[in-house]
Amino acid sequence: MSDCKPLILMVEDDENMARFNARKLKRSGYDVLSVHTAAEARALARESMPDLFVIDIELPDGDGLSLCREFRQYNDAPVLFLTCRKKLEDKLTGLDSGGDYYLTKPYEMEEFVAVVQSLLRRAAQTRKKVAEATVITRGALTLNLARSRAFVNGLDAELTLKEFAILLMLVQNAGKELTGEMIYKSVFSEGAAPGIDTGTVRVHISRIKKKLGDDDTFSILTRYGGGYKFTSRKT
Repeated sequence: MSDCKPLILMVEDDENMARFNARKLKRSGYDVLSVHTAAEARALARESMPDLFVIDIELPDGDGLSLCREFRQYNDAPVLFLTCRKKLEDKLTGLDSGGDYYLTKPYEMEEFVAVVQSLLRRAAQTRKKVAEATVITRGALTLNLARSRAFVNGLDAELTLKEFAILLMLVQNAGKELTGEMIYKSVFSEGAAPGIDTGTVRVHISRIKKKLGDDDTFSILTRYGGGYKFTSRKT
């Protein structure tokens, strides 16, 4: 995947069409890898991890439908099929194979570029939504739920899994005081000895605060004889 421009892998056996399409896409601001066979596409796909596939269905050493199904096993980038087949059942087969759009030849170049732009824009919006669902930011504190990691101003706080679980519980209940008993039951009770060990919670929270350090955009408040509360000035 390109750091600056979206990367497109185009699989087209018509070399003249491939050259023309690639030139137009590059002029539109994209990086393009162009190959003419399924074998070449397989060799490049895993290594380059493109942001979009443009695949001709009829290839000299296979078909684009099978190729799409292979790519779908490790890459969810959108797939644009190009083909001369115009029947509805052919389009449905293409979509069932994992394709996102089916463009029949001949097509207008403006439509081709517009479809590419639309597919890439939609994919970017989906990635953003997924990222927002798995990342929580409160002031300088960022929690990456997928990796169970906490970052302060971009630096890994190196929390243990238990410490991360406690911090996540506090952040998700920001502004609300949680007792040591509530935290213990949620984080430690499974597989632990019978009873409530609030001292364990107290020690873990002390370690969390030490690892997070001092920052004026968020804090974990401890009330003597009471509970714990997470607050932040920015969200």
